[in-house]
Amino acid sequence: MIEVCDGYENMQKDYENFLRAEEGGGPFFRLYLWKKPVISLGFHQEPRDFPVDVVKRPTGGGALLHGWDISFSVVDVKEMWGKSPKKIYLRLMGLLKESLERLGLSLELSNYEGSYREYFCLFQPTFGEITYKGKKLVACALRVGKRGFLLHGSLFWTLDYLKAEQIMGIPSERLRDRMITFEELSVSWEELLKAVEDFFTRVMLCKASYGL
Repeated sequence: MIEVCDGYENMQKDYENFLRAEEGGGPFFRLYLWKKPVISLGFHQEPRDFPVDVVKRPTGGGALLHGWDISFSVVDVKEMWGKSPKKIYLRLMGLLKESLERLGLSLELSNYEGSYREYFCLFQPTFGEITYKGKKLVACALRVGKRGFLLHGSLFWTLDYLKAEQIMGIPSERLRDRMITFEELSVSWEELLKAVEDFFTRVMLCKASYGL
């Protein structure tokens, strides 16, 4: 079921699930939208002034504009997923890529591991993120605790590029050069939702295969 919450509520619910995983609970899945446009900041980013609400994520990464995307979170204990954050992240992103490729898309996982200086995460697909012909299609970030992890994901369903330019202060042409939406790839809303549901199922099957 898709939830529709404001920025603070969405991040608070994900963080509460993360704390439950730290106590050994999980897995927990959320699929959600945003009541109005909002910019989420990575945990270590300093706030800036924008004409929309700004909220901090419990995960890292760069700033991201929401309101036109479909967001999700996966929270679980980390024992079966890998000893390092990199292994956990790649395993989950691989499952997501498989689900999205069932839509008939040819996708890549970014292997970029260099430095990142941009405030907004759109400008450089970071390691393990899903791209289409070099353009970011899905933005993700991972937080790993003592026992649990939280994976945040934002699937770029559509975007009003001119409105995004007004909010972010970045020319729409530059945005189009760095990202692409599922709508531009002729993927319907219903198809994208089914792909996310398939991803959640793959996560559960992967756990079951390890008897956890």
